[in-house]
Amino acid sequence: MIGIVRNSIKILTMALLTVHLSGIAQQLAFNKSKQDNQLIFNYSWSDNQEVSRDLSFTLPARQLNRQNHKKFIPELAQQYVYIELHKAARKIDPREARVQIQRRGNDISILVSSRSDKLLQRWQRSMQQSKTKALEQYLRDNYYSQFRSHLGQEGIKPDHLRYIKENQAALLPIAQAVYDKLPSNSETRAYVNLVLSWVQSIPYNELKNRVTSNGAGYLPPLSVVANNHGDCDSKTVLMASLIRSLLPDVKMTMVYLPNHALLGVVLPFRTDEQTLDINGLDYLLMEPTGPAKIPLGEIATSSARDIAGNMYSLEEIL
Repeated sequence: MIGIVRNSIKILTMALLTVHLSGIAQQLAFNKSKQDNQLIFNYSWSDNQEVSRDLSFTLPARQLNRQNHKKFIPELAQQYVYIELHKAARKIDPREARVQIQRRGNDISILVSSRSDKLLQRWQRSMQQSKTKALEQYLRDNYYSQFRSHLGQEGIKPDHLRYIKENQAALLPIAQAVYDKLPSNSETRAYVNLVLSWVQSIPYNELKNRVTSNGAGYLPPLSVVANNHGDCDSKTVLMASLIRSLLPDVKMTMVYLPNHALLGVVLPFRTDEQTLDINGLDYLLMEPTGPAKIPLGEIATSSARDIAGNMYSLEEIL
């Protein structure tokens, strides 16, 4: 479960930073073609300095033909947990305790009876542990994780951290192609800013309510690339994956706002840039979603307002 960490945001100007929205991230061209068992991608876009950029890379077609992320269906999860609980109950010696398991609405009730108070407590605890482990296993098998919003609302969302971890190698050709566009000895910030402008230019889908959508609309990183679109969670996970591909040790965090997401990264920053203090470390903030052309260290006024009001939750990217 995600803990909500209350931190302070540094407002480094006299007022909340007003992002210059005069430029909208514009994808000038996108082309995808197949050659043998490879897919060739060609992009062009205009960055936040109004400079035209282009990017080309090749990915194995087999990586992109995998089935897209599935919507989480509570009834299927409940059925899995129900079956696993019956398996656990059959292992209990009936001379020690008897167990009744019933499905009631959106929950499963477990009734344990025993002549011994000690055994009763033991098997009640054991069955509750089995219930928790079964749900965790189902979520893990289906790439989901439990989520708690800044308001304490509980829900199920795609396991963003797992997607970031498992897509680093697959996205390395893209990360390398971006890096090769930079002059020799460029700073890390230059790489992050170039990746950021590219991700911002990818067409945007509106994010459904993170707590109630059960993952509907989310696309894993490779699917965002293959389909050339994604919502803010999808694009932020793609951004984090591309940073992690070339910068394996940099500290990062997902910043979840109401129906929006930012990315924070520990990098050198200027005094006029926006950071978030998390446990004594300053995380430089960015807006991967677009379509505004917002460089590293700047965020939208609405995002700054949410953070200043503690309307966010965090997930550290390990």
